[in-house]
Amino acid sequence: MGQIPFVGPTYQSQSVVIDASRSVNFYPEINQQDSKSIISLVGTPGTDLWATVGTGIIRGKHVFNSLLFVVSGNKLYSVTTGGVATERGTLSTSTGPVSMQDNGIASAGVGGNQLIIVDGTSGYIYNVSTLAFVTITDPDFPTNPTTVAYLDGYFIVSKSGSMTFHVSDLYNGLSWNALATANIVGSPDPIQAVVAANQQLWFLKSVTSEIWYNNSVATSVGSPFSRISGSVYDFGIAAPFSIAKGGGGLFFLANVRVGDIGSLIGVVKSVGGSPTFITPTAIAYRMKQLSTVSDAIGYCYVDVGHAFYVITFPTADATYVYDDTSQMWHERSYYKGSAYAVGRHIGNCYAWFAGKHLIGDYRANGKIYEMSQNHYDDDGQPLVAVRTAQHIYDKEKLRRQFFHKVQVDAETGIGTVAVTNPVAALSWSDDGGRTFSSDYDAAMGAIGQYKTRMVWRRLGSSYDRVFRLTISDAVKRVILGAYAEIT
Repeated sequence: MGQIPFVGPTYQSQSVVIDASRSVNFYPEINQQDSKSIISLVGTPGTDLWATVGTGIIRGKHVFNSLLFVVSGNKLYSVTTGGVATERGTLSTSTGPVSMQDNGIASAGVGGNQLIIVDGTSGYIYNVSTLAFVTITDPDFPTNPTTVAYLDGYFIVSKSGSMTFHVSDLYNGLSWNALATANIVGSPDPIQAVVAANQQLWFLKSVTSEIWYNNSVATSVGSPFSRISGSVYDFGIAAPFSIAKGGGGLFFLANVRVGDIGSLIGVVKSVGGSPTFITPTAIAYRMKQLSTVSDAIGYCYVDVGHAFYVITFPTADATYVYDDTSQMWHERSYYKGSAYAVGRHIGNCYAWFAGKHLIGDYRANGKIYEMSQNHYDDDGQPLVAVRTAQHIYDKEKLRRQFFHKVQVDAETGIGTVAVTNPVAALSWSDDGGRTFSSDYDAAMGAIGQYKTRMVWRRLGSSYDRVFRLTISDAVKRVILGAYAEIT
């Protein structure tokens, strides 16, 4: 019996006959060279309800003053570490992502006690000292603000469809000066998003990007920011809310400049300079086939030694995840009524708060969940993990192969009090990964049955075989590889 190709990332090619491999709710983990398996598959974290905040879509989160601020529907709430929510104000919109920043707690002339929110229509300030929530009415504040950044005491706001950014007065998001604006004109495409990273401002436009720095000019004289010489790059952003900070850099869904227009290239990462393309051709192809990409949302988080960038496409109903540690991709999906129906993940936004990874539900229910490797379902719904493996074929003569036995090497004896006899299902395709057989179950072992082997016998023959393993039970999932007896 010999080892067969089985574990790996999502890399389904534009034709499944080239590569059919997919990891849905599994992520690859690279182990030490002397480990039993150099690459294994680990189940993605499940979710458990942490708090209910209002009744709307969770549109954004921000941690400030030891509280979690949440926009649920058209309401702003503050939430304690114990999950107790208090309503703080009302926005003029109820849907769509929001951008949030703060300017620190005031002390000795530094900080402004202010949380700013922009929702594409208006800007709002909540003061954590006075508890006042107001709409920004300064006539120099831009209409239709889309994103906001904070740097060196200033709020910086971008406006949809404009090449101009606007800067607040120092530590005062209620006061804006018409002189404290500047035009991003290295290229004539409009600003889509602004973000502060590594003490610099990144302006992401449709087909280009620019980096600016603090020039120490007072806002009463002009913009306190200027472009760094030579920092115009031919990468734009395809979805303003796909941008996320993590791993010391920025991740975003990018357009590459071709002449004066942009073409979707996939996700890029930038650490202190020009963005680097990190999306394999197979993933880039899949993204380009999605019905809509402009509404993509992204966030970064670090867990169990992995640094993840999660990008969700709401309209296209898909979630892809890049592991910056292994540099591999996988997919995440919320249960859609069938083990093999793949959709988007439940998370709409993310925050690290109260020592927990917290995500907000994209549906209008106000729910915030703890995301953890210790949860094996999604708040009571099945968390279905599916690994579709690589092609197995006779590489020398393309002869028919007979599969007498297949054994999947996995952690077994992982049953629980709730799931006493967990099983894994194996199916296979003999037409290049287009259609699959019925599922055939094998026991994964009750509590403590660590010697359980997951074995399937008499699996027929094929010129080209693709195996698929599915685990739906709410138990720990660790797959090390697979072996087969083949003639």
